[in-house]
Order: sequence, then C-alpha cells, then structure tokens
Amino acid sequence: MRLSVVLPVFNGASFLVAAIDSVLAQTRRADEIIAIDDGSTDDTRAILERYAAVRVVSQANAGCAAARNAGAALASGDAIAFVDQDDIQCVDRFARQIDALRADPKLGFVVCAQQNFLSEAMVHPPSWCDPRTLAGPQHGFGANTLMLRREVLARVGPFDPEKVPIDDSDWLLRALDGGERYLHLDTALVRRRIHDANLSARRFASGGTHLMARTLHESLQRRRGRGDTR
Repeated sequence: MRLSVVLPVFNGASFLVAAIDSVLAQTRRADEIIAIDDGSTDDTRAILERYAAVRVVSQANAGCAAARNAGAALASGDAIAFVDQDDIQCVDRFARQIDALRADPKLGFVVCAQQNFLSEAMVHPPSWCDPRTLAGPQHGFGANTLMLRREVLARVGPFDPEKVPIDDSDWLLRALDGGERYLHLDTALVRRRIHDANLSARRFASGGTHLMARTLHESLQRRRGRGDTR
C-alpha cells in the first residue's frame, strides 16, 4: 500500500523543522510527502526547500481546507495521511495506521489519540486550552491524526473551505453520516503543540461556535434523510 503525506503550511516557520523531521523519522516511511505552501509570508518556503524528500507546491492563501484539498489532489498513494505544521508525529504513527487499513479492507479511515504539549515559549496554556488536556492522551478525531483510503476521499468529497476552522470536523461527520467505517487507535501517536497561534483557538470564538452548531445541524439532517435518528 503506497502512502502519501499531505502537509498544509501557512507561516509555519517556527515549528516546521520539527514537524518535517518527525515525518522523515517514521518507521514506515512515506512514499511521497507533499507540502502545500498556502501563501506564506515568512521563511516557510525556504525551510521546505531544504528537504529533497518534500515536494513543495505554492498557492495563493486560501486556507487550510483548500491546502489539504490541493495536496490530496496531487497525492498518488493508496492511503493519504494528513500532518499539521506544528505537530510532532510519534515514530510509529504511519506504521500503526497503515497496518490497520491493511488488516481490514472495509476500514475507510484511521485516527488516533494525541498528546497535547505546551510550546517551549509558553509557561501557561492559553485561555482556550483546558489545562487538564495536557495531563494525558486525548481523543484525536481531527485531520491532524487522519489517515484514509484514497477512495474514501472520493466518496465523502473534499474538505469544505467555508467550514474553516472546523472543516475537519465537518469532513469527519460527513464520512460517518455516509457510513464510512473507521478505527480510533487509543495510543497517542501525535504530539499536538499548543501555542499562541493555534487554529483551534478560533473554534472557541463566537463565530466558530455558531459554525459548529450549523455543522451539527447539517449532520442531523443527513441522518434523518436516511432514516437514522440516533
């Protein structure tokens, strides 16, 4: 099974080296790594170009969903894993996830637990981050832990740029509502960096809360449409 890794990046220079190094250190190496530079204005492009193993594609800034879609469209793998620019991958993430896909041909995608940690420059977690989530592994149901079969992405459709910053939640709900089977690995295979500029902070702003409510309502409507009232 051929594996493509998609890395969307926007002004990621601060943490990008650690992120890429963790991808290259995997026990199951990626067959290709595609980085989408989403209109960065810092040193992102120069850092990416240091890595011969990384295919770098630049686009005008369009947001993380559009960047993920662009990378996935270029990917040639049977499986596609998504990586965030500020996270660190544990060395066996790809091996564990691709083994799960191989073991069950009916499995559409695999996610895994994650371990939050504070960026080195932070003494206290930001206001949006519950300190208790730093104590141990957290349920990781997001794009940053996602590995999927190429055909699942074709069935579910792309990430919705209008749903940022919850475009991954929207995609996962659409996948579940469409009947895609998944597995959550309870071992923390991604270390999620908490810092001042996390996109997650926008999820807790008023606009993000309203968008989540709308997304959940759409999911309920899809389920009702197929007679599922759970």
